[in-house]
Amino acid sequence: MEKPVGSDLESFEKVKSALTKSFGEKEIYLLDHYLGKEAVRNIYYLRYANPILERILKHTMIHHIEVTAMESAGLEGRAGYFDAVGTLRDMVQSHLLQICALLTMRLQEDDSIQAARIHALDQFYLPHAVSLDDVIVQGQYDAGTINGEREVSYKREESVAKSSRTSTYIALRLMSRSTRWEGVPFYLRTGKRLHKKETRISIAFQEPQKIGKGATPNRLDIILQGEAGMRLHLQTKLGGTEPEFRPLIMNDPLVCMGDCLPEHGLLLLEAITGKQTWYLSFDEVRTAWRIIEPLQKHLDKKQTKLHLYIAGSHGPDAADQWMEKMGVKWF
Repeated sequence: MEKPVGSDLESFEKVKSALTKSFGEKEIYLLDHYLGKEAVRNIYYLRYANPILERILKHTMIHHIEVTAMESAGLEGRAGYFDAVGTLRDMVQSHLLQICALLTMRLQEDDSIQAARIHALDQFYLPHAVSLDDVIVQGQYDAGTINGEREVSYKREESVAKSSRTSTYIALRLMSRSTRWEGVPFYLRTGKRLHKKETRISIAFQEPQKIGKGATPNRLDIILQGEAGMRLHLQTKLGGTEPEFRPLIMNDPLVCMGDCLPEHGLLLLEAITGKQTWYLSFDEVRTAWRIIEPLQKHLDKKQTKLHLYIAGSHGPDAADQWMEKMGVKWF
């Protein structure tokens, strides 16, 4: 069964009840195709196989985390599904939360990967704020130009209601109760009809010491889709008697080598052989809905602002302004 399982916590429990009346839980495979992507799975394996990377992934080293999933495409004939679901349910409740779980889960040998993901998800919470407007921003694409072609606005897409308030862009902030990630904000954003297609984790390290001009914080980019690869952003000194710095970027592509199947093919093969490691459990889905449900209810209110953005742009200006209020900028 493909995600999302239900449309909120209540409907999820009904779906679960209906399924478990007919099948044992070990016979049920809840599929999130992101967990079939080699690059997404590699978040876990990069940490496990590289102790040096694991040792720097903690709050004493990191300023904030950014998880981005940009899509240049639009509805692709899925208006009937998407207009009823929206970006928060379609992308954040499943894909982006799973990326966050793989990045933050504890690597313990006696735990299954599924159990570790559940525990990591359970640590995430919405920051305390006066209003949820300080936690989440939504947008909807308007007419614009992508790759030289004129694109219609979301409301003029076939099968979309002219009065639709469905969000095609979401930016939000999460925190984790894990002691390893204490105080580190996680900024998530995703949207359709943006300037390019890319899925990326950006890990921003603490500010450098003020020892010269041009020094910027170190950053590690793990690019999962688009020009997939890892980029470590360092600094090196320019020549001269005064300390002045330029970027030093170490870059290597993350290219799948070996038995590289498409994500659905890989997941279906694992279902045939009875492997559930990279499938969702009911507990994972329930935990994700608990995080998302208050935000979805907030977005569904008519008084919650829906910011328009031009198709082919970086998204709504309001999302940039929202980030700047917290003293950071999108990479």
